[in-house]
This record gives sequence, structure tokens and C-alpha cells, in this order.
Amino acid sequence: MVADTFLMGLGFYALVPLLAYHLLNDLGLSIALTGLLAGVRSASQQGMMLWSGMLADRFGHRRAICLGVLLRAAGFTAFGVVDSVPGLAVASVLAGLGGSLFHPASYALYAELTPAPHRTRAYAVREMASNVAFVLGPALGGLLAAVNFPVLCFVAAGLFLVAGAITWIGLRPDGPTTGTADRTSSLNRLRTVARDRDFRRFVLVSAGAWALFSQLYLAVPVRVGQVLPGTTSLGLVYTVAAVVMVAATVPLTRLAERYLTTGRTLAIATVMLASGLWLLGVLPGPAGVVTGVVVFTLGQVLLLPTVNGTVSRLAPPGAVASYFGANGLVLALGGLVGNLGGGWLLDLDGGVARWLPWTAFAAWGLAAAIAYVVVLRPTGAFGRSG
Repeated sequence: MVADTFLMGLGFYALVPLLAYHLLNDLGLSIALTGLLAGVRSASQQGMMLWSGMLADRFGHRRAICLGVLLRAAGFTAFGVVDSVPGLAVASVLAGLGGSLFHPASYALYAELTPAPHRTRAYAVREMASNVAFVLGPALGGLLAAVNFPVLCFVAAGLFLVAGAITWIGLRPDGPTTGTADRTSSLNRLRTVARDRDFRRFVLVSAGAWALFSQLYLAVPVRVGQVLPGTTSLGLVYTVAAVVMVAATVPLTRLAERYLTTGRTLAIATVMLASGLWLLGVLPGPAGVVTGVVVFTLGQVLLLPTVNGTVSRLAPPGAVASYFGANGLVLALGGLVGNLGGGWLLDLDGGVARWLPWTAFAAWGLAAAIAYVVVLRPTGAFGRSG
């Protein structure tokens, strides 16, 4: 499973951070249309995770992972061979649906293969493998894209196919008890999620923060491309961000767990996301790009584990996957809003409009940070980050 996670992360991070650059510069699409395609991929993945997780529980986690990587490999291959908007939309949907199948199944398998007292350690190993892929992937993608973008797409698809082979050969077949939950229990889980007031408030505010996080694959490559032309430079910038993430995740998370409530941790993370985008847009030259990306990455480091930890604490026993699926669905809507709104703002150019997108990102982030502090209770499930 660790090898599986690393290969899928390597394929994803090699291609996706450079996809917006390809659509904008090689195919000549507008920023708004590029943002729409990114939103379609994100919505197809996160928006379907609730239903895909239920399918994985019903038909087997191993089978769901293998089907998911086949769909994503097909989508990534299509990005290298099509240049029409309908074809790119189909590729985005395939890539997203593939992710919606293998992500919840992967998390479930880590839990299934690990005794309960050691699962936190297992997920930490998983994150380490993913972060190493985040370090290596953009650099690999930048080098391959500098030669030929279709080659990058084919290599990324091939990495997913190898991961699928490892899954099918290396993991034991799905047992007969997989997916014993019946239709009634699934409906009960959905009712539990829908009636949980604390969870509803939490995911709605998190969707606002996710609209900022989605700029990692839209506003960031657009601005980097303006200051540092070339796919290799873009890949190196993402590699810098990945190195910061690997180095800072554990110490920053420990500090937050020790000294901050969940609401304050999430508020600080959201302010850092917004500040990073603002610095990225207003500071000149390569130093401004690096500064903005580093600050944005530190916000990401605080946001992701805290959001996931809070979802797991809010979920009652037996409904954890349903809560994560619902969380993914709402975050997908936030990402879609972020990509559409960000693309529209970034299409404005000249005069005051030059500053408008970055100022709007900062204002949005401040509002979301205030909502985290005000809306979320400082006690109970929203107490200490850990």
C-alpha cells in the first residue's frame, strides 16, 4: 500500500501542477475555461467520494483501487492526445472519477491492514510517501514536459497502471465479508451525516477555505508562468513547496496540537493561505513568487491534517467513511467556486484589475478565518487540534 501511494502520488504531482500551464500556453485556452476544467476534475473526484466509498465497501477495496487507477490512467492519457474542450472535459471527468474510487478505498485498506492502536502511525507513513512523491513529482513533470507534454501524460498514466498491478498482485483478494453493510445501513449513515449540526457548520466553513486551497492548481501556476516562464521553472517552484511541506508538517502540527484550539489552528492556516496568494500576486520577481508559495504551503500544512483530524473526531463509529465522503463532496463545491471565481478574476488584466484577484483572495481568506473562530465552538470536538 505504501508503494501504491507513492506511485500514484508521483504520477499525480508530475502532471496536474503543469496541466494548467499546458492548457493556457500550449492549447491557448482562457484562464476561466482552464479553471472550469480544473473544477470539473475536482468535482468529479471529491463530489463522488461519498458514493464511491459506499461502492468500495460493497464490492471490495482492492477492486475499487484497481478500477480507479484504470480510469485515472485513461484520463491522463487523454490529456496527452486531445486538444478540444469536450475531449478535455471527458479526460477531466475520467481522472476525477478514478480518484473518487481509489482514495476512500485506499484509506479503508490502511485501516483494514493495521491494528487499531497503530493506525495513526500507518497513516503517518502514508503521508510521508505522498509527500516524497510531492517533492519528486513536479521536478519529474517539469523535465518531461520540457521535452514533450504528451510524453509526460503517458508516463503519469503508466505510473498509475504500475500501482494498479501492485495492488492486484500484492494485496490479498477481497474477502467475502467485504461490503456487508446493506442499503438500509447506508441510508442511516447518510441521515446521521445530514443531521449532524456541528459537522454541517464545519464543512461549510471548510469549503470557503478550500476555495483558496484550490488556487494551488490555478492562481499559483498562472502567476509563476507570468514571472518565471517555462515548465521547468514551474516544476521547481512546486518542488520548493513540497520540500517545505515535508520539513514543516510534523513540527507545525505538534505546535498547533499543544497550544491552539482547532478553530484557531484552522483560522491561522486560512490566513496563511490568503497571505501567500496576496504576496504571490503583489511582490515582484522570483523572490516574490517563492515567498508567496512558501507562506501558502505553510497554511496548507496546517489546514489539511487539522481538517481530516476534525472530521474523524466528529464521525461516530461505523460512519467515518460516510463523513469523509460528505466532507469531500462539500469541499468539491468549494473548490469549484474557487476555480470559477479565481479564473474569472485572473482573466481581468491591467490597471486596478492587476491587484484585484489577489486582494479578493486575501479578503475571502480573512472572512473564512473569522468564520472558523466564530462559528466553531472552542470546546468539545472543536477543542484542541489533537
